[in-house]
Amino acid sequence: MSNSHHQIVKQHSENSFCSVCYNKRPKLDWTRRDFTYAELHFASHGFSMTNFLSEGGFGSVYKGEIHGHKIAVKKCIHASHKQEKEFKSEVDTLSKARHENVVMLLGSCSEGKNRLLVYEFVCNGSLDQHLSRHSRKPLCWKDRVKIANGAAKGLLHLHQNNIIHRDIKPNNILLTHDCEALLGDFGLAKIASEEFSSSIECPGNLAYWAPEYAAYGKVTNKTDVYSFGVVLVELITGMRTTDRRLGGKSLVGWARPLLIEGNCKKFVDERIMDSHDCHQIHWMSRLVGNCLNKDPHKRLDMSTVVKALTHIEEGCSCCILGKDSSTLTMLDYSKSRDDMQDSLESDAESGNIGSSSITENYKNLKL
Repeated sequence: MSNSHHQIVKQHSENSFCSVCYNKRPKLDWTRRDFTYAELHFASHGFSMTNFLSEGGFGSVYKGEIHGHKIAVKKCIHASHKQEKEFKSEVDTLSKARHENVVMLLGSCSEGKNRLLVYEFVCNGSLDQHLSRHSRKPLCWKDRVKIANGAAKGLLHLHQNNIIHRDIKPNNILLTHDCEALLGDFGLAKIASEEFSSSIECPGNLAYWAPEYAAYGKVTNKTDVYSFGVVLVELITGMRTTDRRLGGKSLVGWARPLLIEGNCKKFVDERIMDSHDCHQIHWMSRLVGNCLNKDPHKRLDMSTVVKALTHIEEGCSCCILGKDSSTLTMLDYSKSRDDMQDSLESDAESGNIGSSSITENYKNLKL
């Protein structure tokens, strides 16, 4: 067992319960087991509406309890061969993914036509609920950065194990009351070595699709990076992809010019104006630009994203991202204003938004 794995297990054991509701997490060495339908029916009180948690394209999720452990049971809809494949994909994928920032699959049930997945219960719902304009307690900036970093670490773990999530969005990022983020819902996940044809049907939410995914059905780790970039935009702005304030534009289309201008006042969620850190917003915006590059080869990999977010969360006055996806070169301020404007326009055309979006307030930042 590697030192890094030992470290993850140690960290997981130290943070294995929520400090608010004391919900306990299973140990990382949990052995996946087969459940009976009767067990899960009893554990969820007959899949009663009082235990209902959520509903998605692949079925409904119910809360339950078994042997003292709180669980979440996904009752999958299986009306086709395709959905059967998605069920098996999720079982196979999650069996290989064990990380403190990935929802743990505890087991499954396949009896007759019943297909159920049993996960650990995550106590504070999904990120989309907390970004909602109707949220009673909006997430502060510090918590948003923590969530971004946790989700990024979970996604990096998947990529290191050749798993492409394909459905990164706030609905699939679950939270504890301590704002620990866990990636969930792996029904669309694929192994990176699998072949994909240009005629592949693109499932999921259009708003999070990378350009090459929408155009050709091409799937790589970089499609996840793009989707994660959209989530970062939502964390900064507090806006959803269907927000009426977008005026019919896509969230990314709305955000691009503001990122290029470095216009924080229009870009930052008004609900965190009293809690956000301008330096962190600046670096996060540059990170967004590198994640949303239209050219997948110029996007960052998740390893660099995690390093950048760790720097941001720790309050460093520098970052490690840039056009070459590994280092950051500050804009040369000896350039003329016309040269700088040309640089911005060039970035906008290439899709490399944000990498030159440095306002007057940041001219004195040093690496």
